[in-house]
Amino acid sequence: MKNIHILLVALVALFSLAACHNHSHSHDGHNQSLAVEEHEQTLYTDAHELFVRMQPLKAGEESHITSYITELSDFKPIEAVAATVTLSVGDSNVACEVVPVHRGMYEFHITPEKAGEGVLSYALHLSSGDIVLNLPVRVAAICNHNHSEHHHDHGHSHDHESVNALSFLKEQSWKIDFATDEVRESSFDGIVKVAALVSAAPDNTATLVATTPGRVVYIGNIVAGKSVENGESLILLDGSGVTENDAAVKFAEAESNYNVAKANYERKMLLYKDNIVSKKDVEAAEALLRYSEAQYNSMKRSFDNGNSVLKSSMKGYVSSLLVQNGEYVSAGTPVAMLQCDGAVNLSAELPVRYASSLANLATVNVELPNGQLYTLDQIEGRIVAVGRAANSCSMIPVTVNAKSLPGVVPGSVVMLYLSSLLPDSEKRVAVPRSSLIEEMGNHFVFVQLSPVSFEKREVKIGSTDGVYTQILNGLCAGERIVTKGAVSLKLSQGAAALDPHAGHVH
Repeated sequence: MKNIHILLVALVALFSLAACHNHSHSHDGHNQSLAVEEHEQTLYTDAHELFVRMQPLKAGEESHITSYITELSDFKPIEAVAATVTLSVGDSNVACEVVPVHRGMYEFHITPEKAGEGVLSYALHLSSGDIVLNLPVRVAAICNHNHSEHHHDHGHSHDHESVNALSFLKEQSWKIDFATDEVRESSFDGIVKVAALVSAAPDNTATLVATTPGRVVYIGNIVAGKSVENGESLILLDGSGVTENDAAVKFAEAESNYNVAKANYERKMLLYKDNIVSKKDVEAAEALLRYSEAQYNSMKRSFDNGNSVLKSSMKGYVSSLLVQNGEYVSAGTPVAMLQCDGAVNLSAELPVRYASSLANLATVNVELPNGQLYTLDQIEGRIVAVGRAANSCSMIPVTVNAKSLPGVVPGSVVMLYLSSLLPDSEKRVAVPRSSLIEEMGNHFVFVQLSPVSFEKREVKIGSTDGVYTQILNGLCAGERIVTKGAVSLKLSQGAAALDPHAGHVH
């Protein structure tokens, strides 16, 4: 009985092993068939990328299709909505409703009714509006010849046999800051890179000046960088002990002069009504009153408890203190500089040998200390002035105004890329600086073979305007390259070299 039990267990184990082997063999055979037969097509519109993997379409045969739809604005998958997919060949239309496997990915089967040139149409109803993506396809007729002899790829197919081809799945690119773009030609030339000092625009600065002589007394903890409100009292000018220039005496004198002038004017007006004084006497008295009143009110606004008070004329901060607490100053002495956030000037100087380039100065790009690059449009900037003559140091000044420069404070140093459009400049392909990677002094870009396959290609670079870099050779206009995420592809390449299965899906 025991032997029979052992025999039954062995038979069950053997049957299970055979079943698993048959299942695995069948599954692998299916994958091999798909790998051989599937081809890829890509459609680009102004706003979307449609990437499709499909078995060859044949009339009367079911084909498996996997589709990935990407928003080009941020290179993220399109929102998850149901889609109506229609295959149209002549007067034949085969439609099916497709629910996304996950956001941006659609998988379905479709059976063409007839052969010929057709369109695979994706209709999606998004919250932002309906979109339709039309992918040209070709449906083959069924024949009895060997399949490999009559297999064709239709539409925009891709070659993945490049030695340097690197696989980077859509699910990977969707998770990072990634983008691709078509390479275009540019004619910028005469690029000059120069350091520039950032300073507040004149409209955003103010100087506190001593209105009377006296000893400087800070009100509260006044330090450089302290925030201030418009009209806030900042500094007292203590004139006590300075007999000849005592602020309290001067204020009392101004108040007395005003009161006397006012009384004199009122008396002259009464006399004028009785024709005792002339109109000229009244006008003279009025003029003296206006002068005395202005002087009195001016001192009154900046006078408190016997001391002259200097107040902030803007909401901002103290950029610098020009005198020490307790120091004696004369009337008219600058004591502090105030500043508020806003427009800034970027001031640079160039050697005179660049005079001809500056005469054709077209635009300026700005590189911040953190490496961030901005065009004039992005910072609402403009070229304010280009010197017409060299200064005493044989340098030509250039000033650029920026309405906003994020994260940069006056006193900082930024880099300017001055771009001149020369009449005889040659057009060359140019790529965003972010698309370039450097290895051992050589420069490379990742050229797109398909949305999931890229070739690392060496290029020779030319001049740069900070945003775009000209390519002297190695790349052609119309090719598509990775413009964001090149570093991630480079790291992926290193991982693929370590893992022989990297980039493959099982």
